[in-house]
Amino acid sequence: MAKVLKAVSPFIAFGVVFLLLGPYPHNQRIVGAIFAAVVALWIGELIPIAATGLIGMCALIFIGGFKEKEVFAAFGDQIVPLFIGSFILAKAMEMSGVSDRFAYTILSQNWATKSASSLLLSLGWITCIISLLVSNTATTAMFLPIGLSLLKALHQHEKKGVATAFMLMLTWGSSVAFGFPVGTPPNLIGMAAIEKATGVQISFVQWMAFAMPITVIMVFVCWIVLKKMFIRVPIDTSEAVVTAKKGLSDLGKMTVREKHVLIAFGVAFFLWVVPDLGALVLGQGHAISKFLKDGVPASVAALIAAGLLFVLHHDGKPAISWKEAVQIDWGIILVFGAGIALGQAMFTSGLAENLGKAAANASGAHSLWAITALATVCGVLLSEIASNTAAATVLVPVAIGLAKGAEVSPIPPALGVALGASLGFMLPISTAPNAIVYSSGLVSGKEMIKAGIIIDVVGIIVTLGCLWAILPVLGLAK
Repeated sequence: MAKVLKAVSPFIAFGVVFLLLGPYPHNQRIVGAIFAAVVALWIGELIPIAATGLIGMCALIFIGGFKEKEVFAAFGDQIVPLFIGSFILAKAMEMSGVSDRFAYTILSQNWATKSASSLLLSLGWITCIISLLVSNTATTAMFLPIGLSLLKALHQHEKKGVATAFMLMLTWGSSVAFGFPVGTPPNLIGMAAIEKATGVQISFVQWMAFAMPITVIMVFVCWIVLKKMFIRVPIDTSEAVVTAKKGLSDLGKMTVREKHVLIAFGVAFFLWVVPDLGALVLGQGHAISKFLKDGVPASVAALIAAGLLFVLHHDGKPAISWKEAVQIDWGIILVFGAGIALGQAMFTSGLAENLGKAAANASGAHSLWAITALATVCGVLLSEIASNTAAATVLVPVAIGLAKGAEVSPIPPALGVALGASLGFMLPISTAPNAIVYSSGLVSGKEMIKAGIIIDVVGIIVTLGCLWAILPVLGLAK
């Protein structure tokens, strides 16, 4: 029965939304109905979400009346190359062992493992920092065996309590790592939608200015909540250092390949930051500042660094082979392109603006920050039952439409959705990292929900507080 409902849900969604949008023009009703059908497919996961996105794009052409060139131009968006370059860099860090070396180096320090509490915080910070550059799913998958090894060293691998706290810290530390624009797909989805709707390009440094404080605060929040809920008695952690040092010893000396990967990442980070530093030091009107901004955008920086991985050779082998590079998550690339196309169709048809006005009237949210609060809460709630990428893809255009309908800046609401979409902590199905740690058998669904509700609520408050305090200073909330 459940399978039948999943199979018919896209058709039901299409028909229901088409009827509900009766007062709107025919083209807007078609776009809304297609969007609803795609959302139903994304939530039900009847077919891979990448394939779902492609079906939605084809529907825009086949029954929506959009031009092929207009729809598939979404894959030419400048954010897509940024995705690809960043994914290749992340894959190189994973394949070369740089990520493992970083983790074991930190965990082998006595200060990081002097108590169960400090070890819990160390795990949170390590997974968070790595996940700023590597996908949260890959980070959690990589750290699951490391976490299990540490629990065995602490003789806690067959007990709930501490084991639950450690497992949840692995997934939540990874999930809150949205301090860099490339940290998670919803960030880039939000940036792309904002640029298309307003013409405003949020720079790497601007993103860090408001998102990094949220990341830092949320790591501490996760640590405090998990420590209070699950670590109730002192635990001897001396063997954890031994385990980490053994892991580091097994890796041996840093290889030339690892050094090459670090060089490539250093180049990427430098090129991501230098345009903003140039504007800060020389002024935005300076010729060099303009050249850096126009000539070295984030996408170009990522591709230059990714290309460098193929140039740097040792013993006739590049830092990353093409076979390894193409193992990046192409499904996310397809989803992202589809999301851009669907979101753009919402705007060009006028549906987003009309829905925004209707939502503003229904919710009573008319001020900038009331709309931002509504958008953030919706982002969190939808991410609990759908992937964070799907949640951001679905809601960012609606949030922008809502803001435009109320005649306020769409930037804070769009950012509220993008950040909120990464704050789904309650359910094993909320994120792939949640599912990974749930599969360990050390976390029950009840415990994840109980702790996750707290983190969800605090995450919404922290996100709204930081956006409210920082965006006006950056000129992004006018």
